[in-house]
Amino acid sequence: MQTKQWVIVYSGGTADTALLRDLLEAAGVNARLGDEVMGTMAPYVIEGGTTAAVKVLVPEAQLDEAREVVVEFAELAKTDTTPAAPPFQPWECPCCHEHNDGTFDLCWNCQTERVGP
Repeated sequence: MQTKQWVIVYSGGTADTALLRDLLEAAGVNARLGDEVMGTMAPYVIEGGTTAAVKVLVPEAQLDEAREVVVEFAELAKTDTTPAAPPFQPWECPCCHEHNDGTFDLCWNCQTERVGP
């Protein structure tokens, strides 16, 4: 009986590797993650793409099928132009007129709820 030989096709953080694995499986390619525990134990180590990164593996027999999905995924990741979230705007409390940081939904002085965006 011959065993499957698994090949690393991508390495990176926990979120992008999980997404790529799901995309590969949706395309009919068997895929699994390797070293995924590192993403929870030491995420600061893997974000730079070091050798400790989470790996996406596919059977060697499906490497050609996987290549298309991986290349498309990598290209989209490079060109992702998701706009940054708008900065939080400071606001003035309608009750006590205290100025509050935009990250707060309640006035720090009187706990009145923020009105508007």
